[in-house]
Amino acid sequence: MKKNIQHESAKYQVTGEAVYIDDMPMSDRLLHGYIYTSPNAHAKILSFDIEKAKQVKGVHAVLSYKDIPGHNQMGPVIHDEPVLAEDLVECIGQAMFIIAAENQRAADEAMSLIDVEYEILEPIITIQDAIAKNSLLQPERKIEIGDIESGFKSSQHIIEGEFESGGQEQWYLETQICMSVPGEGDELKAYSSTQHPSETQAIIAEVLGVGKHEVEVECRRMGGAFGGKETSGNHVAAWSALLAVKTGRPVKIRLFRDVDQKITGKRHPYLYKYKVGFDDSGRVIAADLKHYVNGGYATDLTMAILERGMLHAENSYFIPNMRILAYTMKTNIPSNVAFRGFGAPQGIFCIENILEKIAFQLKKDPVEVKNVNFYGIDDRNIAPYGTKVEHNRLYVIHDQIMKSSDYLKRKAEIDKYNNENEFVKRGIALTPVKFGISFTTSFLNQAGALINVYNDGTILVNHGGTEMGQGLYTKIRKIAALEFGVSLERIKVNATNTSKVPNTSATAASSGTDLNGMAVKN
Repeated sequence: MKKNIQHESAKYQVTGEAVYIDDMPMSDRLLHGYIYTSPNAHAKILSFDIEKAKQVKGVHAVLSYKDIPGHNQMGPVIHDEPVLAEDLVECIGQAMFIIAAENQRAADEAMSLIDVEYEILEPIITIQDAIAKNSLLQPERKIEIGDIESGFKSSQHIIEGEFESGGQEQWYLETQICMSVPGEGDELKAYSSTQHPSETQAIIAEVLGVGKHEVEVECRRMGGAFGGKETSGNHVAAWSALLAVKTGRPVKIRLFRDVDQKITGKRHPYLYKYKVGFDDSGRVIAADLKHYVNGGYATDLTMAILERGMLHAENSYFIPNMRILAYTMKTNIPSNVAFRGFGAPQGIFCIENILEKIAFQLKKDPVEVKNVNFYGIDDRNIAPYGTKVEHNRLYVIHDQIMKSSDYLKRKAEIDKYNNENEFVKRGIALTPVKFGISFTTSFLNQAGALINVYNDGTILVNHGGTEMGQGLYTKIRKIAALEFGVSLERIKVNATNTSKVPNTSATAASSGTDLNGMAVKN
């Protein structure tokens, strides 16, 4: 019988002994960081005065963009997101000033004394407004296969329409947090709740105007992330680092829940427009899809998210003639960010919605329509982006689930119930998912590890992945034990640290175990 392996942090989390950043003991020199954010969605900053705020007792620093020694940028891919606003604010919640204070009361008093003069500009909030004003973050993207015009001509039926999917808050239990501790010279150590310590290190270094070798980022564990700490954790890290360097004292920024939700990005809302041609069986012959993505005011990871949505636009179905156009719309809301699935749920939602509409029009069960559109085994197996779909298990899995779920019997019972009840309805659905593992930017599919073997036979494992409750450290520990042929008790997995394993990729794209596990195995 296989022995169950306990999550390596389970007993500490249950007893409350697990140390998160907010639990770390610090001296009485610790200061707390606070963010003064924009009350306007779109406005020019005509002038500001922070001198009175600096005089408040208990306040040790009030910083504006003028106090940044390096680059005033924290965009992870494209530098279009300032650390602190300069001449313009582009969303409610955008950071304008940061404050290091001994307590909340002093910070609140300082904020009340900051004087800013604005010229209010008209904001763009919705995707529809952005389309009307041609407000784009980046150029459009396109994937195309076959000939959609000839496909529409040969289709027996054509439907057109549009619909939307909304945003979603990650709502990690531990809000965004970082504690920065200055050292000798330009040295700084940041204890950051981040899915991407190497990127956090890079952004801190750029903002401070120092080399990466001066900045050490450590993450023992996060209290949840779901993509919300892949880039958003960099913001509080940069802010706390600036305040720590300015004051020469440790500074911790822990966002209150309402502030966290106000200033951080969400899952990207989408607007879909489509035209689809199909035959009497429901088989799709041609599809012309347009994805409009609400990126917010800065790019962040929107292009990678948009592209993954395009790569999942056909989901598990063969569509011989297909065009996917995708647009990143710039609006005056916080920059939207990574969220579990990273664009794939939005892409899948679009085609699944369309197939259900086809089924309703043809008066068929959606499962029947989905089945006739599945990728084939020996033919009908080329994706819109040109890749051949191999090792297709769709039909086997579909048949097993139809049988094990007793779908047809349950569907008949639900239909009978719905016909007999006017106001309360029930539903059932069976949805295939094409799930993309790994990064679409291929060079990110790498990892590193450092294994220390001590002369008492114990082993300390360092790797580049981060633990956010998903059990990565537990799996890494098991891999190391198997490779060495020793018991789990001999293995300890250390906190992720940029000084131990450098230049790592984010723990994302369902790749944390595959990549870091192989690095440890090697």
